[in-house]
Amino acid sequence: MKTTALLAAMREMCQGPWKLGSQLTSAMLLELGTMCLSILTAIGRLVHQSKDPRLVLLNLQLIEQVEQLAHFQKIALAFDAELTAAHALSLSTLDTLRKLPGRPQAELDACLAQPPQLASGRTCYNNAEELIAAWLGISFFEAQRRIDDAHLLIGRRTANGEECAPRFEHLAELFAQGSVDRRRIAQISRQLEKLEPGDTTFDGVPAPLRARGTDGQLLEESAAQALAELGPNAARKQIGAQINQYRETHGMIIPPKLGFFIGKVIGGVHTFHLRTDASQAEVLHSMAAQSGSPRTKAGKAARKPANSRSASSDPDQPSQENDTAADQEQNRPAPPTPDWLISEQPMPDWARSETAGDNGTPAERETAAEDVAGTPNDTQSQAGPADHEAPDAAGRRLNALMAILAASATPGKQKNIVPKVLVYMWLSDLQNLAEAHGVSAHGVDIPPGELRRLLAHAGIIPLVLGSNSQPLDMGRSQRFHKGAIRTAIMARDRGCIVPDCTTPPENTEVDHYDVPWSEGGETSVWSGAGLCTTGHHQRHADQLKVVDVDGLPHVILPEHLDPEQKPRRNTYWGALQAGDCPDRTQPAESAGPTPPATDGNAGPDPDGSP
Repeated sequence: MKTTALLAAMREMCQGPWKLGSQLTSAMLLELGTMCLSILTAIGRLVHQSKDPRLVLLNLQLIEQVEQLAHFQKIALAFDAELTAAHALSLSTLDTLRKLPGRPQAELDACLAQPPQLASGRTCYNNAEELIAAWLGISFFEAQRRIDDAHLLIGRRTANGEECAPRFEHLAELFAQGSVDRRRIAQISRQLEKLEPGDTTFDGVPAPLRARGTDGQLLEESAAQALAELGPNAARKQIGAQINQYRETHGMIIPPKLGFFIGKVIGGVHTFHLRTDASQAEVLHSMAAQSGSPRTKAGKAARKPANSRSASSDPDQPSQENDTAADQEQNRPAPPTPDWLISEQPMPDWARSETAGDNGTPAERETAAEDVAGTPNDTQSQAGPADHEAPDAAGRRLNALMAILAASATPGKQKNIVPKVLVYMWLSDLQNLAEAHGVSAHGVDIPPGELRRLLAHAGIIPLVLGSNSQPLDMGRSQRFHKGAIRTAIMARDRGCIVPDCTTPPENTEVDHYDVPWSEGGETSVWSGAGLCTTGHHQRHADQLKVVDVDGLPHVILPEHLDPEQKPRRNTYWGALQAGDCPDRTQPAESAGPTPPATDGNAGPDPDGSP
């Protein structure tokens, strides 16, 4: 048979089960399933042998679709096993079924043509969960989880043995469509079920859903909407915030005692436990985010190995200030370049050095302009991963914390991180502080009591209107988005605007997205957009677009990621889409960017300038 004829026959076979319907015997259905599994296995081997990356990606997409379908079928068939009372089959029937695969088709048809024989008296299994666990060789709890998921997303069984609607109808509809990861939907449905009263449908008295958000919408409906409209990270964060808020509001969470607790010593490693309130947590979040920045002096210091830091942080060691004149000269800031020496035209190729040639692309020049650093390039300090003892993310946070604690006793000019607390609010919330929530730059929800205390000890920065001391438009006099301008941009964008990006605000760069600086662009709140380093490079490489929609920068992703080519904004850190307005009674973690910001601890700007 020719290849084209074989493919045509297989396409017809795919439509066969629906076209033939009852004409297909039970043995034929089982044979078709076995053939599909064999074909899929053979395809995987051929793709592996091809070594073609394009074919690999396409097959990966196919396998993901198969896995999603398999997840749906596992839950649906578990519910069918419960609905058809499969656990009531007789022991002899179960033994016969186990031996049927591989038998001749006539024998299969003859066996399955007879009505199922049920056990007389005591059944071999008490319920469908026990049968599924034993039949598939899985744990009882896994089998129970599948049936519980089916009750939430597939259907339920009444006392009469009839099928009725699932408990979460909106999530069930999304689950059936398959447009969102079904595993994620099942996981969220389990979390929401814990907020609801027990399901009494089997008792004949269905219990309606009760868990609602502050806007009155059912949490289940809100979760389905978030999963359908937002990216995975943003949806997970928003749904998690709504669930936590509901649990706190209804007394389902007993907050543990705040404090600094000394734990055990395990293998010479000391353990400490720290519990803080929201405003204290934001200080630690700010410190942790800054410790991950390779551009600032403090961020570079946190990346040094522990042994090199310990030597310089010992008060009994001599200061590094008097080492050599060369070291003093290296640490001395360079004098400012006169205006008449600054050209707005790019450097010609013949004038570039080897290093400048490596970093002279428009994308990298623009990226360098938006860096939040404050020190010259230091190849030795930036080559942290090459050092075998370079700390990971957790180690950098520990280094930064220890540097802060030891700052008063440490000689020299070590640059330490100074945490900066920004809290965003809507103007209407300032008029209702009894119930108002705030949200920090890292998405920490500030409850009303802490918010009032924080406002009493902090200064309000007028981000929308600005002032003479906090300019929001520098024109052509300044290229970098610094100080109040950067703070205002971060209040609007909250971080990188690429959908579902989780880069913290401290590590976010600011791009002249409308008119590049090299083409006459100006430095202002309205000209800048927050982008992570990767997104910044992608924007200059035309791998994604940044467009203006109603005064807000939006991102258009590549067509293979977003076939709709719809302008979108990242909501992971709480920023809103154009035209959105949060519920004023909603906690600030799920609300959007707001005009005023409270500066709880004056420190260096996120761009590294003092």
